[in-house]
Amino acid sequence: MENYNKLLEKQLNELNKLILISNKNLMKLKDVPEKRIRLGKRNGYYQYYLVDENFPNGKYVKTSEIKSLKALAQKEYELKINKELYMLQRKLESFIKRYHVNDIKDIYDKMSEGRKRLVTPIIETDEMFIENWLDDDYESMPISDEIKFYSNNGTRVRSKSELIIVNMLEQYEVPYKYEKPITLKGVGKIRPDLHCLNVRVRKEMIWEHFGMMDNEMYANKNISKINLYQENGYITGKNMIMSFESSKNPLNPRDIKRIIEEYLL
Repeated sequence: MENYNKLLEKQLNELNKLILISNKNLMKLKDVPEKRIRLGKRNGYYQYYLVDENFPNGKYVKTSEIKSLKALAQKEYELKINKELYMLQRKLESFIKRYHVNDIKDIYDKMSEGRKRLVTPIIETDEMFIENWLDDDYESMPISDEIKFYSNNGTRVRSKSELIIVNMLEQYEVPYKYEKPITLKGVGKIRPDLHCLNVRVRKEMIWEHFGMMDNEMYANKNISKINLYQENGYITGKNMIMSFESSKNPLNPRDIKRIIEEYLL
C-alpha cells in the first residue's frame, strides 16, 4: 500500500506558498474601504450596487464608475481565499499528524516469525510481492556463446550497455525480468529489453535501450518501434523507460542512475 505522506506534505507546501501570496495581496488592499458589492441583472445586463451602512440596500454604480469596484471585488475575493487557505492548512496539518498508513503493514511485520507462518497478511509484504512478480515462467531467447556479458548477479545479457543497466538495477535492488515477451497490436510478440518493478508503488515498467542511434537504418527501424509502443499504450515516464546512445554519445552510467532514481525507487 503506497504511503502518500510525501504527496500530502507537497500539497501542504503548496498551500503555505499560496497563503504567503494571499497575505501579500491583502496587504496591498488594506486601504480599500470595507464595503460590499451587490449584483443585479436587468435586460441581460449586470448592475452593480455598493452596500455600506449608509446604503444597506446598495447604491447604484454607474457604468462609468464600474472600474472603481475592481479593488473592492478583489479584496472580497482575497478575504474568502485567505480564510479557505488557512482552513485547508489546518485540516491538512492535522491529518498528516494522524496519517500513518504503515501502521497496517507494521501489525504483520512485528509478529514473531512463528506467528507469521499462520497468518496471511491483508497486504502482501514487499518480499511476497517481489517473489510473486518474479515467479513468471517465460522462455528466454538464446544468446550466442560468443557473447559473455554477465551481470554481478549472473544474468546474461547481449551487450555492454545492457550490462551497465542491469548491474545498476541490481545495485539498487530493483527487481527485473530480462527479455520477457509482450504482445503489441500490429506487430505481435516482441521482447523489450527489461521489465522493471518499482517496489514502492508496485508498478511495472518496461525498459528499452536503443544503441547505434547514429545508424540511419537502425534509427528508422526503432522510431517505428517506439511509435508502435505508443499506439499500444506504452508512454515514456508512465509505464515505459527509454534510453539512447550513439557512437559519439555512449551510454553514461550517471544517466542510468538518474533514470532509476526517478522512475524505479
